[in-house]
Amino acid sequence: MIAPRLTRVRRLLLVGAVLALASHATAAGAQTFAGPPPPGPPPGNGADLPAPPGTAPPLVPPGTPSAIPGGATGPGLLSARSVAFNRAKRTLSLPFACQANGTVGLTASSVIKGTLAKTSYRCSGNRATARLQVSRATAKKLARRKTSPATATVKQSGRTSKLSVSLRVGGGTAAAKGFWTDGHLQCTDPSGAAQAYLVEPDFTTAAETPVSTRGWVAWYTAAGGWHWLGVNGESANRWDTWTTSVTGIVQFHPNGVAQPVPWTWGPISVPTGQGTYAVGVYEIVYWVGGRPDYQWQYVNAGTTGAAAAGGGSLYCPY
Repeated sequence: MIAPRLTRVRRLLLVGAVLALASHATAAGAQTFAGPPPPGPPPGNGADLPAPPGTAPPLVPPGTPSAIPGGATGPGLLSARSVAFNRAKRTLSLPFACQANGTVGLTASSVIKGTLAKTSYRCSGNRATARLQVSRATAKKLARRKTSPATATVKQSGRTSKLSVSLRVGGGTAAAKGFWTDGHLQCTDPSGAAQAYLVEPDFTTAAETPVSTRGWVAWYTAAGGWHWLGVNGESANRWDTWTTSVTGIVQFHPNGVAQPVPWTWGPISVPTGQGTYAVGVYEIVYWVGGRPDYQWQYVNAGTTGAAAAGGGSLYCPY
């Protein structure tokens, strides 16, 4: 569904957010969650935005092979959806997968500069819970916000890892994240081998709009928790520049073809026998009047036909 074209920038910014969700999002409840609690947000948590896009490529570039590493590569969140902040006690608890004792420092640049809180933790059975308490002044600033993007910096065995989280004030559970209606994570190649392919959604807008997008494959193991793979490696990714229109991404429809030829990243080799779950995620920045409107959502996963038709699940299990 495409909204009518509007001319005022302020109204377009509003419509951009509604448009993307109306055109491409489905209810998460319609999907299958037969796996660990889902991941999110992606690395950077919406703060790692690109510069305004330059010239979009005339053709879709080829995807590149990649691989999910075997074994635990460091600490990882067990569910990165959000972390609840207790206003009365000024505390929050962050559970994560670990491989050694260490320390956790929490930052949230939208709340204060510097570190909100820091603590040490003990790792037992690949699990730890960091219990942090903030100052009274910081608690007041957090209480003014419903959610705040934050980064947990975990140091263990001489290595530093940054984990993106969202701080949520008050009780209750975080709202489930939605899905783009197209784009998908294909779990295997045609022969059935454990090689995933991430296919980009064909984003649409009411008027031609420059956009920046990047796709991630998040993978989970019991020993390592959730980790993120980008085209440049673990937690490393690039933004791609495209032009969207009422029919989709212009570069995906050369010479006006109706059937899109989207950008596909892969093959992504996945180690088997480790209880690995993989999830596809896409971020997009709509540039309206030179200002960014950021969103992210999951894509369906499964076999080629089921995933592309929206009949897949959230996870590719291996």
